[in-house]
Amino acid sequence: MPEQTQRIALPDGLSAAEVHAHTRASDGMVSAVELARAAAGAGLSVACVTDHDTIPDLAEAIDVGAELGVDIVRGEEVTCVFPPGTHIVGLFIDRQIRMHMSAEDTVDAIHDQGGLAIIAHPFMPTYFASMSPRRLDTLLETRTVDGIEIRHTAPVLPGTWKRLDEYYAAHRERLGAAVGAGDSHFGGADIGRMVTVFEGRGAAALRASLEKRTTSPRVGTRPSPPGLRSRLAQQQRSMIWLSHQRRTGRVGQGAGPSR
Repeated sequence: MPEQTQRIALPDGLSAAEVHAHTRASDGMVSAVELARAAAGAGLSVACVTDHDTIPDLAEAIDVGAELGVDIVRGEEVTCVFPPGTHIVGLFIDRQIRMHMSAEDTVDAIHDQGGLAIIAHPFMPTYFASMSPRRLDTLLETRTVDGIEIRHTAPVLPGTWKRLDEYYAAHRERLGAAVGAGDSHFGGADIGRMVTVFEGRGAAALRASLEKRTTSPRVGTRPSPPGLRSRLAQQQRSMIWLSHQRRTGRVGQGAGPSR
């Protein structure tokens, strides 16, 4: 993997977090330890490991991150009921959330653990993975979430950012914090492209800023991207290997809502 050669520069008192990142526990191409090192190289204060439908053992990565000045946060990118299989990120959780529940039950299960529920890469032009305005409307009728990725690195159509900004402005009280997410899969080759900026430093400060809704998305670094072979290998891991893990029950098991 290419090494990170840029570092995020912020004014004193502010830090940056990668709130959405993957490892080889799901469809990422690096270990959690390698991710921690890449986050340090990019100048991040926090890296949230949010593998698909699983929470790996992060003890070593947490130790390595601490040595390098990066807090590693446990999280999960949860696949909701299929179809359409939209994604919700749970941050600051310790127990795996069960996949293929409704969005409402997924949010409840995250909150039952004291975690934060973040809407992942909304308004993508796909039927799956991404929440549409209509589905968000339905969710927000009965639930409040803790944040939404109003800037992310997934492909979108022209005009999407304007529509997303308008939607956030109209529903901010129920959508929580404004988040920027890089959705890293390649460690140093893509971490920090889009970040969440917050006051203070470390995981506790990130959580406090999310809860106070004082975070903001920001374009981060421009690392050398992964090569074609790495991209193809990642797609194979996502579509074939991870799908097999789900079918065989190796990932996707976990806690539902307490009610």
